[in-house]
Amino acid sequence: MNIERLQIEGGFLDGFDIKFASGLNVLIGARGTGKTSVIELIRFALGASNHTAEAGQRSAEHASAVLYDGEVTVQLQDIFASVTVSRASGEAAPQANAAYEKPLIFSQTEIENLGLSEGGRLRLIDAFVPKRSTLASDEAAAISGIRSIFKEIGAIEEERRNLAVGLEGLAALNLRIENLEAEEAKHRAASSDLVEKQRTLAEATAVITNAAVREEVLGRFGDAAQKWAENLEGTIADDFGPEAWDELDGIDPLAGLRERYLKLVSQAEELAGGFASLNSEASAGKEKLATSRMATEAQSRALRADVEQSVSGAGVVSRQLSQLKTEVAQLISKRKLVADRDQRILQLRARRDERIKSLDATRLERFDRRSKVAGALTKALGPQIKVLVERYGQYADYNKALTEALRGSGMRYADLVTAITQSISPYELVRLLDSNDFVALADISGIPKDRAARLLAHLREKGAADIVTVSIEDNVRMSLLDGVDYKDVEHLSARQRCTVILSIILQHTSRTLIIDQPEDHLDNAYIASTIIKAIRSHKAHGQLIISTHNANIPVLGEAELVVVMTSDGRNGFVQVCETLTNPRAVGAITNVMEGGREAFANRAKFYNEHEL
Repeated sequence: MNIERLQIEGGFLDGFDIKFASGLNVLIGARGTGKTSVIELIRFALGASNHTAEAGQRSAEHASAVLYDGEVTVQLQDIFASVTVSRASGEAAPQANAAYEKPLIFSQTEIENLGLSEGGRLRLIDAFVPKRSTLASDEAAAISGIRSIFKEIGAIEEERRNLAVGLEGLAALNLRIENLEAEEAKHRAASSDLVEKQRTLAEATAVITNAAVREEVLGRFGDAAQKWAENLEGTIADDFGPEAWDELDGIDPLAGLRERYLKLVSQAEELAGGFASLNSEASAGKEKLATSRMATEAQSRALRADVEQSVSGAGVVSRQLSQLKTEVAQLISKRKLVADRDQRILQLRARRDERIKSLDATRLERFDRRSKVAGALTKALGPQIKVLVERYGQYADYNKALTEALRGSGMRYADLVTAITQSISPYELVRLLDSNDFVALADISGIPKDRAARLLAHLREKGAADIVTVSIEDNVRMSLLDGVDYKDVEHLSARQRCTVILSIILQHTSRTLIIDQPEDHLDNAYIASTIIKAIRSHKAHGQLIISTHNANIPVLGEAELVVVMTSDGRNGFVQVCETLTNPRAVGAITNVMEGGREAFANRAKFYNEHEL
């Protein structure tokens, strides 16, 4: 989608209004006339991203400084549609009447520094990757699903911990019951009339125990229903309904939606009432059971008094047995719930693992596409330039996620983070958390077992969703043939680095490409032999907008449009906007770029007199 027209109202370039050509458009002019400002205002208007964080800050500040309180409007055009995008100073995002594809924009500093940044090199390659938005959407969906499952697992694990309180003492309670039953048997042997009373007491104890267990079940059910009711009621209370619309403002954008919205709110109110009703019924059932249980307990107390009169100490034994059996029955009921929660946790972990595999598959697909891009670039630019993508080459985000998770642990974790991220993947770390296998963690990472145990305990408490979803990004290597050896871009001079980056940038053919002063650090021979060739190739497929001080770019690149900028000190404006062959454009190129016709003629004369 080409940039058809750019209009600027307010600020340093107030009144700027240019219609661009579909091929090569060149902005020329002395320094300070607004060439870079034009490019940064296009970036601002369309919300086009920078390729390094530092450049992003500078671009935002530049656009704000030259626009003041003005507004920028860009018209985009392709064979299918026309889109108008505008953005005023201070607006958080562009306003557009349809979806549009953003151009690729590179500032002078980005071309100089892009090769030094791992993230910058990766973003440069990603700009070539097809259907990146689909991959990003798939990745975001997988991450969201994983986080949701982790949240659900955390809630169930917390519930399980609460339910499991006291279960460790179940064996001891059963042993005490056995001892008391043996003592009770001795009492029965000592008194013939005690047997019938103890049988009646045992029946009463069973009733009391059963009632106590059922009361707990009803209590947990009522609490859950009440929680639903309160959450729904809170949401309804905070809702003020759809915003009002004045008929004088035209057609209501919410027409047809308001009635459905209010109907759903009404249904939510009914649901809240239904859950509240369930809680009331559960409470009533629990109260009824409690009343019956207390009546049975009163009968049991009378029986125990009779038993105590028959044989000293038998009543105490009977009371203790009743209490212990009730407690054991309640714990057994909880143990069943704990077993159910354990099963649900296993199921959720299996679902989580499937989502993690899906996330990894999406990232592997992205790596494969990046590798194909690197191969195509190497083929197009070789043997001088070589591009390679290495999987799992950037650990910064993994280090950061693990560091954040260990904050507040009381551990000296700087060395732990490095040891773990270099030896254990995020998914492997989560599996070790699931099994609490601190021994394996210690063996793999080389850290002491006591520290491994403390680390897993802290991570289990904090949660591992941020860790398992973090991306260990691919690493992009770019190298230039220097003599007989290839040198990585980080070790190249500024001129060599710009050679690599600009050569790659100019391979873009599917999107509008905007470049600010690409000639810095490059000699004329390279511009004439390589850059011009790439520009001519690109403009046959897509639009180019370039600001420059080098006459070779508009002349040898055979620009379709030359825009000459000038300034009166307070404002920048367009002096000439013509095709390359127009006399005014030729004059501007001669004067601005060649130092004037006389200087150009003197150089031509010198070259003629000193032929090689």
